[in-house]
Amino acid sequence: MHVPDGVLPFWVYILFIAISLPMLGFAIRNVNKRFDDRLTPYMGVLAAVIFAAQFVNFPVPPSSGHLVGTTLLAVLLGPWAAMVIMALVLFVQALYGDGGLLAFGLNFFNMGILGAIFGWGIAMVIFKGLARFQDEKISVLVATSISAFITTVATAFVLGLELLAIPGLSFDFVYIITGIHGLIAVGEAILTFVILLYFVKASPKMISFLKGSDTGKALRRSKKLEIEPTLEEGI
Repeated sequence: MHVPDGVLPFWVYILFIAISLPMLGFAIRNVNKRFDDRLTPYMGVLAAVIFAAQFVNFPVPPSSGHLVGTTLLAVLLGPWAAMVIMALVLFVQALYGDGGLLAFGLNFFNMGILGAIFGWGIAMVIFKGLARFQDEKISVLVATSISAFITTVATAFVLGLELLAIPGLSFDFVYIITGIHGLIAVGEAILTFVILLYFVKASPKMISFLKGSDTGKALRRSKKLEIEPTLEEGI
């Protein structure tokens, strides 16, 4: 899904830089508002995971297809932190020739901004619907996986529309790139489910969707009960 430099007209790259950089600044400010010493290493580890996962590329000229992971990040950390992580990943990849520095704004718009906002929003809607009659942990797994699939396909469709700026490219290409990413989206959903399953079992309190839920409240009450007897013993 990375678009390299020199493929699209120059004005397209400039347009998306003008759109994406202010959004990145807004995301950084929102992350700083709730900055936590525990958040930094957590974001670093997830950035490394996404960076490694995106090395598996499938050529889809004039772009490429691969696992994205933005929806997973948005559900785990929230959309703003997901944007910041994706910006870091995409910038480092651009330095190594996967994408491009001039195309950074376009790639960040697709995989960072759209991926985070759409992925988080769709997952939240599905999660709230499922959580009414289903266990919250199962709900977040199903909701995130479905959202990852939908978001990947939707982002591919938007990418196809953007690539129509290339002279001579027909609308048929939009269907082709969207269809190819429909297959990739299946892998995205499966990988999202597997990674999120680990967090659901090992540390559900780290998942943003569960922090304000009954599961998150129960975990905090349990932690509080563990601390109180220790304080009483010290007294």
